[in-house]
Amino acid sequence: MKLKRKLLAGLLTLCMAVGMAVPAFAENGPSSGDMSAAWVQLYDSSVEEPDGSYFGYVLYSNGGEADTVEGAVYDKATNTITLTNYNHPEMTLATNEMGDDLKLHLVGDNHIAELVVWGFGWGGNLEITGDGSLTINENKTSQTAAIRFMAEGTQGLLKVGSNASVTAYKSAGENTYSAAFVSTTSSTLPFTGNLETELALTANSGIEGETTEWENVIYESNYVAQDWKVLTKGEDGKKYGVNYGTIYTGSDLTNGKPVGYIHELVKVEGLPSQKEYLAVQIATVDGLEKDALPEGYTDSGETISAKIGDISSMTVLIKDGQRFYWGADPNQSQWLVYQTAVDDVTAEDWGQTTLTKIVVPVAGEGVSGATEEDIPAGYTTNVVKTGMYSYYCTNDVIKVSPSGTSTDPGTDPGTKPGEDTGAKDLTASETGVSISLTDGVPEGAELSADTIAQESVLGSRPELKEELPGLLSIYEISVRKDGKALEIKDNPMTVKIPMNDHLKGYKYYQAVYLGDPLERFDAVVEGDFLVFETTHLSQYAILGSNTPFSTSTVQDEEQTGAGDQSSDTTNPQTGDGSNMMLWIGLLAASGAGVYGMTLYSRKKKEQNI
Repeated sequence: MKLKRKLLAGLLTLCMAVGMAVPAFAENGPSSGDMSAAWVQLYDSSVEEPDGSYFGYVLYSNGGEADTVEGAVYDKATNTITLTNYNHPEMTLATNEMGDDLKLHLVGDNHIAELVVWGFGWGGNLEITGDGSLTINENKTSQTAAIRFMAEGTQGLLKVGSNASVTAYKSAGENTYSAAFVSTTSSTLPFTGNLETELALTANSGIEGETTEWENVIYESNYVAQDWKVLTKGEDGKKYGVNYGTIYTGSDLTNGKPVGYIHELVKVEGLPSQKEYLAVQIATVDGLEKDALPEGYTDSGETISAKIGDISSMTVLIKDGQRFYWGADPNQSQWLVYQTAVDDVTAEDWGQTTLTKIVVPVAGEGVSGATEEDIPAGYTTNVVKTGMYSYYCTNDVIKVSPSGTSTDPGTDPGTKPGEDTGAKDLTASETGVSISLTDGVPEGAELSADTIAQESVLGSRPELKEELPGLLSIYEISVRKDGKALEIKDNPMTVKIPMNDHLKGYKYYQAVYLGDPLERFDAVVEGDFLVFETTHLSQYAILGSNTPFSTSTVQDEEQTGAGDQSSDTTNPQTGDGSNMMLWIGLLAASGAGVYGMTLYSRKKKEQNI
């Protein structure tokens, strides 16, 4: 059968383009539902058809269609692909959204061109089991990497069992690799097995990516305003409306199914249309006939004219310590600076419920003929860490076999409590964050402390939104030596974070360790630093408030070191821009280590491998 999903052949030679459309859920088993693009495929990318497709087979698809292939089979019950003497060195084995418990069981001698695993925010781990062998890219036809894990915000771990044998060859030429793990959340190489030789990595491997911070926000679309029949729901005091439509499956336009899109009519000041309300989609009701009321809703008899709100990704701008947004106007005729009009708005986006905000243009801040890069004077962008890493293996051949040396490229063992081996006071040169340890760390170790995009953390852990009131920043703090993170735990320390403008103006502060469970530490302002004590390093969220935190030991009448900061403050901005279906795409250039931004929709992913 022809596979219409075109391979991004050779893309790695320029850059590993990873567009995240969902946050990492670390789920087991293939994804499911209408938005799922879970599949297992075998295809030959050496010859492209005129229509851009490749010949191949589907071993599994969420749509239910599958082919029978001699020597290759997928079992959904165990989430296992089994290869039995499958000798097709021209065929690539690729998977997408198959979960973190996917297994590849080897029986006999097997040969393929490439092994490709896409995580796509769902789960992208693979464990190779059995006592058979797998040879990859023996003909050296791969234009990218023989083993290619496009983690896309998942861990993207490859684990080879102790009885299995895997051999992967690097093709000739620049920017080709024996293995590549791209945009993984793992700060160490996510590859374990009995390696016969140590893996060699490019200089830019294991460096955390950076990007310009952005948020998904709602703005007034250029759609024609419509008159909404106002509905109410119980005693919640909100206004609602329904947009009716029809969903068609495939190319058959004669057998559509009715659907209703429930919108909340939100009162907003400063809309370009000068309307009083904006319609924000909050739910989809399949089978809702035209003019029928959704269950639980009542017709109020009122009518409101309003446009529909669109969700868009906008660049975060900072000016005088305040957050603004840089995005195109609805007519795409100019770029505008937007400001928050309504915070904490619930919306439906790609079938998922997300918490976002409504923004409106700032008067006089439009720039005709501008591009996304033409930031207005007085505004600055905010560069943040992505929390993702990439690794590129340059070995001519990688061999994993029962006779190899077991390796777990996890964190360096670090120091034991009470072991004084070196430096105790470390400072991150770029951010000014410092730590003072009780037990020293090896000489040559360096402190890494950077802010992380709140969207990436809250998107992957939405339950944190309610746990982190007054969220100001999230820091990833670690001690590293020779590119590896040292395990720092049970080591009492003092952490000092510079009081940047976005942290100032609050009476109470708290540092929250984002482990499981969460751990909360009272923080105080000492001079130009926010200070707290802990015993381990990892991700810490910084919260600010003008009233004591419910979990704090600080009493209401106590000053926690706010100094001469202004007491005329508003409620703390959370900076919450989480969205369940759209993330920043990271361009991790294999040779140059250049990072950029792109957006990558699920529709595109379904059409391209």
